[in-house]
Amino acid sequence: MTIACNLRRASALGVVLMAAGLAACGTDPFGETPVPACPRTFLPSDTAQITEFREKGRDLTDVVFEAGFEGYTGECSYDLEDKTLDILISPKFSARMGPAASDRSQHLQYFVALKNPGGEFVQKSVFDVDLTFPKDADRVRYTDEQVSFACAAGRR
Repeated sequence: MTIACNLRRASALGVVLMAAGLAACGTDPFGETPVPACPRTFLPSDTAQITEFREKGRDLTDVVFEAGFEGYTGECSYDLEDKTLDILISPKFSARMGPAASDRSQHLQYFVALKNPGGEFVQKSVFDVDLTFPKDADRVRYTDEQVSFACAAGRR
């Protein structure tokens, strides 16, 4: 799946990529553009976990499910012809059914966002995940398909 420039708010798990090398590429004395660095990736603590409660409850017995990031795998490469940084990331989650779960299938959302060197969000997309808990387990681990984006590396 490809990230679009879709800036919407969501109550979701989140991954943020800090693009330190984007739009900060200079030139060397020989006229060639240096390859920008891959973005630094981090999981903000306020979006690393999510708990869903039933209706108005906030007690432990009202927990439908809990989920959190376990990490991610990823890579990035620089396309010399297009002068773009291509980024691939596969988020990994773990989830636990709570006592208020009425179904073994649960739905959650997560976002992946890209910030420019000034700290402003330039890309953000929200993705849906449907989890199914096996009959004999109340915990699952899940790796989502790769999320990809290409970022133009500009010159100063």
